[in-house]
Amino acid sequence: MKAFRATRPLATLGVAAGVLAAPFAATAADWEWNPTIEAGYLFDDNYRLTQPGTEVEVQGPMVDAQLEMRARNPEGEFSFTPRVRTTYFPDAKELDATDYYGTLYWLNQGPKLRSEVNADVSDVDVVNSERPDAEVPGNATLGESDLGDSGRVLVKNRRTRGSIRPVFGYELSQRRALEFGANYTDVSFDQQIPGAQMNYRNADLTAGLVTRLSPESSFTARLRGARYETDIQGNSDSYGAELEWDTRNAANTETFLRAGAQQVNFQDGTSATAWLAGAGVSMVRGRNELFADLSRSLGPSSAGIVIARDQLRLRWTRDITPRLSFLAGLRGTHDDDVSSDQSAYRARKYATGDIGLQWHWQEEFSMRVAYNYTWQDFDDALTDAATSSGAMLSVLYQPQQRRR
Repeated sequence: MKAFRATRPLATLGVAAGVLAAPFAATAADWEWNPTIEAGYLFDDNYRLTQPGTEVEVQGPMVDAQLEMRARNPEGEFSFTPRVRTTYFPDAKELDATDYYGTLYWLNQGPKLRSEVNADVSDVDVVNSERPDAEVPGNATLGESDLGDSGRVLVKNRRTRGSIRPVFGYELSQRRALEFGANYTDVSFDQQIPGAQMNYRNADLTAGLVTRLSPESSFTARLRGARYETDIQGNSDSYGAELEWDTRNAANTETFLRAGAQQVNFQDGTSATAWLAGAGVSMVRGRNELFADLSRSLGPSSAGIVIARDQLRLRWTRDITPRLSFLAGLRGTHDDDVSSDQSAYRARKYATGDIGLQWHWQEEFSMRVAYNYTWQDFDDALTDAATSSGAMLSVLYQPQQRRR
């Protein structure tokens, strides 16, 4: 029954992938099959990130496998990537888990109209959904804040999440363009636990006018509307506006700067205003590759309410030699209730970081060793901050892939 429930959202995404891939299959598209397999041994001294004195230590093997199926033609690009990750802990078998993921990307570029779709589904254990790591996905967008986790892993539970994000751009002239976007996310849990894991849904729409200031920079004025459905605060509507400045040069160095505000109207007739902001950079310089952004955003969480999140994401890779790389990452978040009149939500601070080395002893094989540390604290005099330390040694099989 669990396997059926886990594969059902992946099957739905697979059908959508088949429909979008049909035009590429019918033409002489450039297809790639890019597998990535990681197998290793992990250790964590507080796997569920619980209070001092209640820690659960785990150690055991881990396998993570995915297959990117990617096609390109002169008009666009398509990719579909199923992924499975499983862990086995001999001394804590109740924490064993097999997680399922699927991501889809589709792009079509016409003379005036650009269409882009990102979609993903996942069925995962709440240890992985409620305490995110410092990884930044390869297709991550600057300033796109990650929302949803509450940081509470009270009992064994699973989360099913589905999301679709279409974006359309229409060229009005050489200097101006219209931009439209949407996002729908649905999250559900096997068990609903008040204040920890509650079902929620959100849908938002954006419309913007893009003005190109130069071949490398642009300015966007954007309107935003959203609807949040949570099982504690009920349904709420949100409206706002923001201004954004972006740059991108021939070396694929990207930067952005954003400011705005958003008002949330709650079901009981009250309202609250939240500020929006962001800044970041993504670049490659010599042996260094850097992704860093800082953002303030608004959205629902698995705590069952709408929150404002300040988030820092940092990922740095440095090639020490052609075969040896240094890896470092950091994620920090501060969550607070949009309106203190709405609930007794306790503000949350969360930080996690990792450092490691990756050695490519052959073109397709590498070894990675990494250490990570996580800290979490809630604004509550009755509870103490929780910390965990972990390490992993793994071997990766990853054929040379052409970067997007």
